[in-house]
Amino acid sequence: MNDAALTDGIIGRRVIGALIDGFILGLVWLALHTVLWILGFLTFGLGWYLATGLWVVPIAYIFIFVASPGQATPGQAMVGLRVVDNATLGRPSPAQALVYALLYELSLWLGAVWLLVGLFTRRFRCLHDIVSGVLVARADALTLNPDTAWTLAGGPYAR
Repeated sequence: MNDAALTDGIIGRRVIGALIDGFILGLVWLALHTVLWILGFLTFGLGWYLATGLWVVPIAYIFIFVASPGQATPGQAMVGLRVVDNATLGRPSPAQALVYALLYELSLWLGAVWLLVGLFTRRFRCLHDIVSGVLVARADALTLNPDTAWTLAGGPYAR
């Protein structure tokens, strides 16, 4: 398997994709926070307790998009990335997507130094990628062959 085709320029793309996702999440969080703030006034403060659950929003965002048929968050999709199962290069299971989302957010909450592991591993996999069993790969390096599993473009199974 040609890892260079999967991971060429992946670090820069992941950083830009994460920044785009952070911007989108900031807008979503701001909108939700505003709605909950208004709801708090309308319910004499009872609605403000819902704001304590806003920490779930980034995890749900990542989980929903990675587990979807697109296999990428909007930021990842914009820079041409896709999250795939490391062993089969197919769609990750919902359990893998959930572990990926939880551990990614945990990495950010603990100071993001854990993300540097990706600079020193084969296929530039971060710690949350390794534990969840996924690979963030270039979408243009993946091609679907209906007769076989996911393969690389120009690989032995490509037509």
